[in-house]
Amino acid sequence: MNSDEVKSGVSLFIVGLIIDGIGWADIEYYITELPYEVDEALYYLGGLLAFIGFIYLIYGLVAKSPQPPATVYVPVPTPTPSPPPAPAAPAVPTQPPQVKEKEVIIREVVKVKCRYCGMLVDSTLSRCPNCGSPMN
Repeated sequence: MNSDEVKSGVSLFIVGLIIDGIGWADIEYYITELPYEVDEALYYLGGLLAFIGFIYLIYGLVAKSPQPPATVYVPVPTPTPSPPPAPAAPAVPTQPPQVKEKEVIIREVVKVKCRYCGMLVDSTLSRCPNCGSPMN
């Protein structure tokens, strides 16, 4: 909405209506001593001004506001990064490193005597390693 066109349109419309009204009143009621042609000219001129003011008012209400100019992109130089800081010296441990204990797996092995030669043999074996007889 263009406020300047709206204000001008309203002003022109009102002035046109006033002039039109004066011309019409003088034609109808003979208010002034003006000749008929002047009254008729005022009537038509006021009507024309009111019509132009009305069109201007509508244009001001409907027309879009002017768009602001497009902004121009200006690149800003980025600052150069400073070099990375030097690596810090390795920290000296204050405590000695903890040593993990080795895990020891303990298995029980049951030994039985062989029936034939009497040697002690693991119970998981199926034959005697000494004489070769079955352990069952």
